[in-house]
Amino acid sequence: MRRALTIWFALCAPVAHGQDFPIFQAANILIVSQEELFASSALGKDILQLEQDEREALIEEGRRIGAEFEAEERTLTEQRDSMAPEAFQALAYAFDTKVVSARAAQETNDANLIANIEARRRAFYGVIAPILAQVMQRYNATVIIDRRSALLFDRNLDITREAIEFLDKAYSENPDMITQLGSQNE
Repeated sequence: MRRALTIWFALCAPVAHGQDFPIFQAANILIVSQEELFASSALGKDILQLEQDEREALIEEGRRIGAEFEAEERTLTEQRDSMAPEAFQALAYAFDTKVVSARAAQETNDANLIANIEARRRAFYGVIAPILAQVMQRYNATVIIDRRSALLFDRNLDITREAIEFLDKAYSENPDMITQLGSQNE
């Protein structure tokens, strides 16, 4: 038994001789909620409103096109009995082609909207990077990490509200900041 304990202690003992371990210095770390920073800042709210307006315009365009197609289809249906089958078939084919083309255009518009939203969100963080850098300097921090990446942290390290205040002040001084975000189509 004594021999087994000696072997167990030898295996568990830290190996300290001849190994170089990296030396880490304590870093000042700050925490931010990217979601809250986006959703609660004036700039983020304006971006969300812009995105909502773009979505609604696309939906309205889809409804308008759909209503036009319904009316055209009703007209075609009414004309069917009074037309030669070949003439009707040509009109029906042209109508189907127009519908397929319109659907493809709507799908392209949807994809562009999604790409613009994603590009604008990426650009948002690029535009606010200097503001976050100011907060880092204020606290002599070396890193800011997103709240979702932190397993456990001291709530005093969370600078989200302060970052929102800095961003809102910068945005009120430069309302053209939103135009700096651009879109995929520009």
